Amino acid sequence: MIVKLVRDMQKSCYCRKKTKYAGLIVFLLIIQNLLSGCYLIETEQMTETAIATTIPQIDLDQLPTLPTLAPEKPVETPIPQSDIYFETDSSIFSRDLAEQIPEQTNQIVRFIGTIAKIETDYFIVRHASGLEMKVQCGDFCFYVNDQKKLVDSDALAEGVRTAVFGTTSSENLLTVEADAVALYVKDGASKASNKTDMSAFPYQLSYEEFELKSAPEINPLKLKPVEGSLDANLAARLKTTLSDRTNYRYGLYGESYSTTLEYDQDKNRDPKYPTRANMSVESNSYPFYDFWFPHVDSPYFTNWGLISYGGDWYLPIRMTVDIDPDPTISEIIYSDRTIMSQMNFDRFNHYYRSFGFSIFSKSLFYFFENDKGYGISINRVDYPLGFDEIPFGLVDTYQELNPFYADDLITFFGRRGKTWYYVELKEKQIETGY
Repeated sequence: MIVKLVRDMQKSCYCRKKTKYAGLIVFLLIIQNLLSGCYLIETEQMTETAIATTIPQIDLDQLPTLPTLAPEKPVETPIPQSDIYFETDSSIFSRDLAEQIPEQTNQIVRFIGTIAKIETDYFIVRHASGLEMKVQCGDFCFYVNDQKKLVDSDALAEGVRTAVFGTTSSENLLTVEADAVALYVKDGASKASNKTDMSAFPYQLSYEEFELKSAPEINPLKLKPVEGSLDANLAARLKTTLSDRTNYRYGLYGESYSTTLEYDQDKNRDPKYPTRANMSVESNSYPFYDFWFPHVDSPYFTNWGLISYGGDWYLPIRMTVDIDPDPTISEIIYSDRTIMSQMNFDRFNHYYRSFGFSIFSKSLFYFFENDKGYGISINRVDYPLGFDEIPFGLVDTYQELNPFYADDLITFFGRRGKTWYYVELKEKQIETGY
């Protein structure tokens, strides 16, 4: 009996333990079901606090001594070289001209030889090969010395070394129609002593020269006169106007003159004139005169504009010749030529060239160059100034050195020897008394 009771008590206790554990399991399952969606909630991961690293103590006295570099000097950015530059101190005869000896008619030629004979309208050049060629230098041809400065045809002499640039004629391959002729002759001395007496200058005009300490500076234009300042003079130029010149393109009977240029590109040259362009002069759009002149594609102007004055028309042009055979480089020599009513105005007046035509104080104005140097002409009266150089027709960054034109003011730069001058021509304000 007692044994049975003990067994019953053990059984009851076991059942109670079993019930207790079953309840605990059920409770855990309920908690699991309630929290089963918590895995969808994104938890924020907190950044761990950085652990401070102990900085070792450094003994500065034990560090090695480093070499000291020299202080850096600022270097200016180099200015790129211009595509256009003017060089007059290199001899034409000191380079390889890559001669082109005549082989056929209407051929571009370039050769060096010696003058063997001089005739009235031509001269004979003997090449080193023994070949002799007849050279003609007409109205649209010019002479330079070895430094590319203009010279007169009087410099021709037997035995003088010469370089000829031009084309062979249509009739004979040994006859050359020259565009330019270079002569190996010395450049003349300074023309400073050939200045005219300015007391004979027109009474209504004033002429004043300002000597400069050095050559003019450009970009921007700056002048350093020996005395005083010219800043006010340069500023005053900007307030002037040029309008009269446009009124002088009409003829004596009201006809309007104009020009047309053709065959001025290498791709459209006339086969008979492979180095020249054609200029035609028109009156009321009717062409009545044309001519061929040396021309290469360049930044230079082709013509300065036609002016009609005193019953004649004046057309200044620029003749250009490329003496460098390299197709990627142009080394140009040039001269100006003026046609007056179908006549060679320069040859008639014994000029090397005339240029810079304008109307000044209701009168015809231009510059000229001859064997006595440079000068100006007003109303067809010449006034030699004894300058060795007057810049004109320059391009690119050098154009600030060109003459400045207005109706009552003309300014320009001139050089005598190594001394530069700034020159002003002004129309005086004359009081009439009324």
